[in-house]
Amino acid sequence: MLLRAAAIAVLVGTSPAVAFDTTKLGQRGTLSSDEIMPLFKQSRRLEQEFKQALAETKQDSVSCDGMRFPGQWEELGGQRVAPYACHIGSKWLIIRADVRVTDRRGRVFEKITLEAMRKATKVREKRPRWEWTAVDPFND
Repeated sequence: MLLRAAAIAVLVGTSPAVAFDTTKLGQRGTLSSDEIMPLFKQSRRLEQEFKQALAETKQDSVSCDGMRFPGQWEELGGQRVAPYACHIGSKWLIIRADVRVTDRRGRVFEKITLEAMRKATKVREKRPRWEWTAVDPFND
């Protein structure tokens, strides 16, 4: 019974239902593709597609845009998170991921609150999903 409860806790703790909606942060910020390489490395296919696109355009690295935690976030202010958009040649690589925001004790914040802004100290990105498009995602 105890083992079963532990297994359920692990599944609930890693469920996308607790993913933080970064699109509500309301700010974008630029970063180099090197800075999001840990996310690329979570998917061998994503990493290969990205490196191939760089090779085809004869680039070593590109600038990407990501969502940015505003300055009100005491520990996370300025940090960038998915979704990301990287302009490579004539294409855009859009990368989404499950984002998990936690405090020092591992407590998960599911949405933006004053408490989250004061206490959140860590962000994790998992399960990258991506698409290629010829359309500029920021050209509203």
